[in-house]
Amino acid sequence: MRWTAPPEKREVQLLVFALAVFFISYHLETTLYAFGVHPPTLLRSLGLGGKMGISTDGRRTPGWRDALEEEIFGGWSWDRGQVGGDGTERSQALGVGDHGAMWVDKEEVSDVGGSRFGRRTVNDAFMRWRSAIPESKLVRHVSGFTILDNVFMFGGKVYIVTDDLDAFPAVSTIVSATGPGMNSWEIVTKEVARQILGSYGAILHGVTWMSADTTPHNSTLISLWRAYSSLDPYIDSSGQTSLPPPLRLFFPQVRVFTDPNPLPHFHEIRRRRVDTGFHPFLLKAAFPQLTVMYQEDWEDYHKLPVPFLIERIVIADREAAEASVKHGEPPFAPAFSLGASRHWWEPVRHTLVSYFDFNENKKAKKVVTYVHRQSESTGLKLRDEDHQALVTTLKKMARDYGHEVHVVSSETDWAERMDAIVKSTVVLGPHNTDLLDSIFMKTSPQATLMEFFPTDTFARDEALVAQARGMRYFMWWHSRKFSSDDLPLVVQPPETAEISIDVSMVVKAVRDALSQ
Repeated sequence: MRWTAPPEKREVQLLVFALAVFFISYHLETTLYAFGVHPPTLLRSLGLGGKMGISTDGRRTPGWRDALEEEIFGGWSWDRGQVGGDGTERSQALGVGDHGAMWVDKEEVSDVGGSRFGRRTVNDAFMRWRSAIPESKLVRHVSGFTILDNVFMFGGKVYIVTDDLDAFPAVSTIVSATGPGMNSWEIVTKEVARQILGSYGAILHGVTWMSADTTPHNSTLISLWRAYSSLDPYIDSSGQTSLPPPLRLFFPQVRVFTDPNPLPHFHEIRRRRVDTGFHPFLLKAAFPQLTVMYQEDWEDYHKLPVPFLIERIVIADREAAEASVKHGEPPFAPAFSLGASRHWWEPVRHTLVSYFDFNENKKAKKVVTYVHRQSESTGLKLRDEDHQALVTTLKKMARDYGHEVHVVSSETDWAERMDAIVKSTVVLGPHNTDLLDSIFMKTSPQATLMEFFPTDTFARDEALVAQARGMRYFMWWHSRKFSSDDLPLVVQPPETAEISIDVSMVVKAVRDALSQ
């Protein structure tokens, strides 16, 4: 046979076999992996391997695992693209397990992000529901404080849409306050809603707050946040929370200005803004994402020819709450009956602390803040001689013991007053709504609020808030001190009165609180 003759079948088979052996040998590890065999494990089983292997899941290879390995990492299997575990966590329902977490497969994440939890663009302002109109959902409720999903405002009314009418409380326990604003509420079936609202509308994304009250109150922000915080029972001491910030706060019964509208050519005259119950600076510092809207804004939405779907709304109505509270309880008490973390206020407090750039971890002097209203013609205040004696004695105590004392009033610049309170260990003063600012007091075992009352009178407003924050609370009748455990019966104090106190006993109690 000539040397240029084509190879025989036997020679072709030999060449293919040789090439196959070469490639398998050269890529031995890859080949073994392809057949599900781990090379170090195989070599060790043949007595040829001396090097410990690491699997793709980060553990030792099966041939090298011992009892300690199993104790630390367990014997679970691992699937590529999944979190390691025994598989039961992938079917975990919401509210089960140590953290109440729910398993969501990565294929489902995009759907979740698109519906509520993801980022939105200007293209998401309207939706067409056609016949599948969004149904309202009751999330939380006690009289006067309610959290709802998917409610509609249109044509002067707010609509709760559901075919399960028994799943919702009476409207009067959600919103009772009546006033000049368009704030009439109605529960309707889906069929009726389709006839009224049509097949499409605009959306107010995110979380909306609403105070249905016709008169302002200093507890509005506190009670709204307390109700909202019930949705995250895992808020920690550092203020970390899963709750998205509220984006808007409606006052549908309150106009922007309290004075009559001026004539058009007097538009440059400065107007008197309505009192919302809280300082406007506080809202911007503690809730920087929150926009306040008033009756005029609320009416604008209702006058538009398309309905607006409110994705989630937290409602506070003191009139509805007052109908359910026991004698002596403040009207915002029902909000505090909703389950919540004991650190429920920390996200808001930490935001304000950050605003003042205050480092709470840095060792500093203990701070005492006395809040008074001596220059006011109405309200509760100390006798002038007691006021002067208290200021003098507190300042002497500060010099003698190395503390820091601030004396603030309603006339004090807001930033100066709140800067003092967020650093304070003890806040004291006559009963008035200004003392509710003590909720921003520095968190510590010594944190104490002391409140002065005319003898034989008492109101629980500040006591309730202090106890909910975990602060110590004391109230005084002259020289008689009451703690949270032995508070007297509620007898509302007069709107205007002078209070007498035993200054030496009060300052001694302050010193005792600081030394705890």
